[in-house]
Amino acid sequence: MKRNLYILSLLLMSTVAFVSCSYDEWTDPVSTEVPEKSFIVKDTVKVKFTDGGAAVELPVGRDDVSCQINGGYVTLTNTNETDELVFVLSGASTNGGLIYNGTFKCTMIIDNLSLVSSQGPAIDIQCGKRIAVRLTEGSVNYLEDAAGGTHKGSFYCRGHVQLSGNGELTVKGNTANGIHVKEYLRVAKSFGTLNISQTVGHAVKVGEEVEIQGGTFNLSVDNEDTKALNSDSTITISGGTFNVVANGDGTRGIQANYDIEINENDGPTNIIVEANGGKCSDENEHRCMGIKTDLVFKMSAGYVKVTKLKNSARGIRCLSKELTGGTCDAEFKEGL
Repeated sequence: MKRNLYILSLLLMSTVAFVSCSYDEWTDPVSTEVPEKSFIVKDTVKVKFTDGGAAVELPVGRDDVSCQINGGYVTLTNTNETDELVFVLSGASTNGGLIYNGTFKCTMIIDNLSLVSSQGPAIDIQCGKRIAVRLTEGSVNYLEDAAGGTHKGSFYCRGHVQLSGNGELTVKGNTANGIHVKEYLRVAKSFGTLNISQTVGHAVKVGEEVEIQGGTFNLSVDNEDTKALNSDSTITISGGTFNVVANGDGTRGIQANYDIEINENDGPTNIIVEANGGKCSDENEHRCMGIKTDLVFKMSAGYVKVTKLKNSARGIRCLSKELTGGTCDAEFKEGL
């Protein structure tokens, strides 16, 4: 309803306690210094996954953080509401996953982590606050969820996600989306690489605004009416490299319910999108589109190219466009 009203208005106006299964000697994988200064980092919780089971290292003297371990599956519960905790996730398990329950913002450091879950999401963050997720420098990380579930993503967060760190993350979504963030998603200039090419649903699904300052994004979708990068609000890209493929009928490479804005305020922006599908089989016959916004496509700097293999596909579909700079090599379709 809000979006419809907005469209109408546009038209009208134009130390440590240790819990573990057996594993090798613990080594501190990364400095837990966090660059943000608006909070106090008090303690660190370390979680290491192995095929023999998971190990959790809890801070001494805190009764507001607890864990449950069932083989390779870890449930962390954090009732702290006064200071930010850091959670370091590392190791590998072919039958493991993490559930985080919390009521306060936190930082999660992902350090050469590989999780394949058979019981739901690989990482399930049940916290409505800001979650800072940082990949360690040069790390290679992999997340895969269970098939046939009811969950929304291989990586799911009920709150806000701030993504940073020059590592690499590959995600596979066997039930629904690869990454599903209920509220906003912000990606820092320091971010490395995100690879998502195998999902049942969308590659990246975000409930609120998306702001991307940098990084490399290799995203593709194949199933009918899915999106590679999808926001229920706005998408702003101010730096980064995007290789996006929409292969299936009715798929979209990048889609926002509100405005999409492209600039280079934080670094070079290069966006390549392929729209390779046809129309959906449903009664609405949704078309495959490279980029779609229900409102305004804005571009002031950077490079955007959309190619399409089928005549029924669209390049960029928007209510209207504002092109004030940069290079946009795409066919536009404007209007309702």
